[in-house]
Parts: sequence; structure tokens; C-alpha cells
Amino acid sequence: MDTEPRQTAGQETPTHAAARMLEVAAVTAETLVSDAEHEAAALVKDAQEKADAILRASRTESDRVAGALARTKQEQTAELERERVTTLGDLNEKKAAIESQITQLREMESLHRDQLRRALTEQLTRLDSSLPGPPDRDPTQR
Repeated sequence: MDTEPRQTAGQETPTHAAARMLEVAAVTAETLVSDAEHEAAALVKDAQEKADAILRASRTESDRVAGALARTKQEQTAELERERVTTLGDLNEKKAAIESQITQLREMESLHRDQLRRALTEQLTRLDSSLPGPPDRDPTQR
């Protein structure tokens, strides 16, 4: 015996209606899941493209900043080298001037020593020549 109610012409039984509704719900669910998966894939793809663009932009900016820093470092190094060379040149000039002054002072010292030696020698010679000889001793004065 058939436990299902019989379908009459033009009427649908509740079981068939429920089965058809389940079928429609399953198809709708599959469609919604498929649409959601496609949308999720599109969102992931879009997000990945944006992330890649941001990464490229940040690498480009990083390269630009690194280049600018390298140029700045080179410029500062060159400037410091110019200052070092200039300072060393100035110091060498001052050293040469001081050495020249030292040479002049040594020459003056030598000249003054010679003049002083001559003057002292003349004074001693005059002193020796102007002194009377030793006094004669009287033998009675003892």
C-alpha cells in the first residue's frame, strides 16, 4: 500500500511541495555560496593587488630615500674632506710661519750672544788694562 497521499490532477502533495522547496533552497544556496566565493575571490584579488601596489610604492619610496641619504652622506663626506684639507693647509701655513719666526729668533739669539760676549770681553780687557799692578811690598811693613 501506498502511504503517500495520491496526487490529484492539478494539485501537488505536501511532500512534493516540500521536496521542490528543498530543491529550490539547495539551488539558491549553491548559487549564493558560489556568488559569495566569487565575490570573496574578487575581494582577495583586489586586496592582493592593493597590497602589491602599496609594497611597490613603499619600495620605490624606500629606494628614493636611501638614494637621497646616500647622496647626502657623500656630499657631507666631500664637504668634511674639503674642510679637512683646508684646515690642514692653514695649519701648515701657520706652522711654516712659526718655524720661520723660530729661525729668526734663533738668529737674533746667536747675534745677541755674540754681541754680549764681545761686550763682556771688551769690558774684561779694559778692566785688566786699567788695573794698576800689584803694590810693591815694603819689607819693613810686616
